Amino acid sequence: MSEVAVFVLSLHELSDLDSRGFSLSLQGKTLEGFLVKKGAGVFAYRNRCPHTGAPLDWSPHQFLSPDSDFIQCAMHGALFQIETGLCVSGPCAHQQLEPLPLAIRDGQVFIEACQGPRMS
Repeated sequence: MSEVAVFVLSLHELSDLDSRGFSLSLQGKTLEGFLVKKGAGVFAYRNRCPHTGAPLDWSPHQFLSPDSDFIQCAMHGALFQIETGLCVSGPCAHQQLEPLPLAIRDGQVFIEACQGPRMS
C-alpha cells in the first residue's frame, strides 16, 4: 500500500478556533471529515459521531460548541476535546472521534490516506 496526500485547504483559510468540513473522493469512496484549528495545532477527524454515526456539524462548517471550547455533536450535544477527539460529555462519553492523518506542507493542509485494500 502507498500513501496519497489529498489537498484540503490553505492554512490561512482556517483561523484560530475555527472549523471546516470537507468531502474527499478516495478510491471511489467518499470521506467526510473536518478540520479544527486551535492555537498552533490543526486537527482532523471523520465527520461521524461515535454514538449514532450521524454527521457532527450543526450547519456547514459548524463543528464547535458556542464557546468554541469543544467539538459538539449536533444530534445529542455530545462534547469532544478538540486536541484528542475524546468525548467528555454526552451519550458517547469516553468514546473518541476517528482521527484522520494530516500533513501541513508549505502552508497547505493535506489528508493522507492509504491506497490499497484496507481503505474503508
